[in-house]
Amino acid sequence: MSPLLLIAGIIETSTAIPYIRDIRRKTTRPAIVSWFTWMLLSGVAAGASFSQGAMASAVLASALALECLAIVAFSIGKGHITYSRFDAFCQLGAFLGLILWYSTKDPIVAVIIFVVVDAIGALPTFRHAWRRPYEETMYTFSLSILANALALVAISDYTFEDTVVPAYLLLLNLLITAELLLRERGPKFLRVKMRRRKHG
Repeated sequence: MSPLLLIAGIIETSTAIPYIRDIRRKTTRPAIVSWFTWMLLSGVAAGASFSQGAMASAVLASALALECLAIVAFSIGKGHITYSRFDAFCQLGAFLGLILWYSTKDPIVAVIIFVVVDAIGALPTFRHAWRRPYEETMYTFSLSILANALALVAISDYTFEDTVVPAYLLLLNLLITAELLLRERGPKFLRVKMRRRKHG
């Protein structure tokens, strides 16, 4: 394993720290469906990637699974989450996709299904970030951009299976970060009125 890939995994795992800090402060309310879906998906993906020798995907998926597990456990423990009917529909779609993903034997099809299911799981966070950007932690997503960029640079053999996951995760975190920036600091017609953050 290259040192760059190891650094990418450490950074990805550490992205949970600012998120958990803000949950504790009650300034961040995670869309729990996203984090729960990402936790399950990443855990299974890590095992599959290690078995296929796709190290970049394996390291990032393992780090992401640990990050999501910490966030899910802490947020449920604190009871500081968001859940809506829209989230329930996304959760159902993600579970159906997980069953389809588990049943396929083609590694390329499995990677494509992974991306689709992960994107479905991300929809509640996109919706929450648009409606209440002050209840998300931008540092977590911006640090993930760095982690996935490093993972892409660290790949020695750019196969489809090893490249798609970090490239997709890089794009996903770029989009969430851009959305939060637009809602917090963008043009006035896109900005949402920010609530005062309370610490404690």
